[in-house]
Amino acid sequence: MIKKVLLLAAALATSSFATWDYFGIPQNSMGSVKGGMYYDWDGDWSQMGLKVGGRFNIAPTFELSVQGFGYQVWGETDCAGCEEGGNGIRDLVIGGRYALASMVNVFIDFNLPIGKDKKNTLGRTPPSNHEMFLYFGGQFHNDIPALKGGSFGTEAGFFFGFEHHNKERGLELRLGGEFDYNIPSSPVTALIGGQLWIRLFRSEYDNGVKEVNLHDDWSNQFKFWVGANIAVNEQISINAQIIARSQDLKKKSADNNVTINMEGDALGLAADVEFKF
Repeated sequence: MIKKVLLLAAALATSSFATWDYFGIPQNSMGSVKGGMYYDWDGDWSQMGLKVGGRFNIAPTFELSVQGFGYQVWGETDCAGCEEGGNGIRDLVIGGRYALASMVNVFIDFNLPIGKDKKNTLGRTPPSNHEMFLYFGGQFHNDIPALKGGSFGTEAGFFFGFEHHNKERGLELRLGGEFDYNIPSSPVTALIGGQLWIRLFRSEYDNGVKEVNLHDDWSNQFKFWVGANIAVNEQISINAQIIARSQDLKKKSADNNVTINMEGDALGLAADVEFKF
């Protein structure tokens, strides 16, 4: 417990919302790199780790990014018979965004499941479930003329997971949005946002004899966050967020306790430092 408190006090976390953000491709820099920490908990379960990422402007209308990579320090449940653990390398997401117009982007993300993928013992949560996936869609963003310093970004996309460990996730629709407000005469930008994921089709699993449909269509995941961005100078900014998420996973006894989770229920803290170059 002391170890966890000290690590959490050292910093918060960087969260991963798949695409780098919901806004435009920066035109005043070649890109940026960021690093930080995350901490999530729900009852007796908690996880904490480090993340790093970077984005690079290949052209004024095209951006490449690497996201989500890092190291999970722990992911475990505090219970009788449970052991500490759940540590290891995280997956790596490679993303691309293209600006169709000044306010419209299209994007695609590809997850490379290079992380540690198996639970070693009771109560441990691995850094990866070894799922390769594609996430693709579009974004719309704009300033708010009636509110000086206000802007918003939105996103809609489809999440397609490939078969892994004899399971295949059903296609998911993901919707998200964020409102940012740059406080006048201040380096602080306040932000509030949310995401909704909806599993449109049933997932499948191989029971050793045949492919079986689960009853998890219309499962959903909701995520909500509030936070702030502090511009230390033109090159360095500090970001921090509080994140809450809730999962409603549909399932029936016929599924034999086989599930494909989304993100689950948790409250989290996140922070990172971003360097523009």
